[in-house]
Amino acid sequence: ISMVCTCFDKYSFGYNAFFKIIRNDKLHFSKIKSLSDIKRTALILDVGGGTGLIAEFFVDDCKKITVLDPSEKMLSKIKSCKIENVLGDAQKIPFENETFDLVYCVDASHHFTNGQKKEDYNFVIDKSIKEMLRVLKKNGSLIVAEFDIDRIWGKLGVFLENKPMKFGSKFFSRQELKSLFEKQNCKVEIFDLDYLCYVAKISKK
Repeated sequence: ISMVCTCFDKYSFGYNAFFKIIRNDKLHFSKIKSLSDIKRTALILDVGGGTGLIAEFFVDDCKKITVLDPSEKMLSKIKSCKIENVLGDAQKIPFENETFDLVYCVDASHHFTNGQKKEDYNFVIDKSIKEMLRVLKKNGSLIVAEFDIDRIWGKLGVFLENKPMKFGSKFFSRQELKSLFEKQNCKVEIFDLDYLCYVAKISKK
């Protein structure tokens, strides 16, 4: 069992209440929707979507939305029966090549390294990126929202997750995230989101 799974099983009871205080999920949804320009026929994958807080907003705007998460307890908190929940992680996404019109990952890519040895971080990150791109259709959009570690609240998030909580999370500056995807021959555009996060739109070339 991975550390990310056990940690989020432990915190699942209070996850929704906490994130409804610190994060504007409707803002995240609106930004993702506007950047991806999805149609009602779209198939969408939420990577590391936990309790489905963002996915809930998409249920009436697409053909199907799936939340992929390694924590059973987080997935059990999903309220909408219109959301498909799949137990798994970003290193081995259980879907065929080019399945989804939109893949998004909100405040979760820094958790890809949880439970991993530091010397394996780069491999795990690259594997997760390749997997998200693999299941994305050629003309689809991959949207990643992450803590902005150049801002005070982002720095606080880094401290809390890696010191008292000891998650072993790997956070990325805007340029670091851009470089990771450009290395995979992708076009990357970075946008401001709010006081805590930035968002990247990634497209296959």
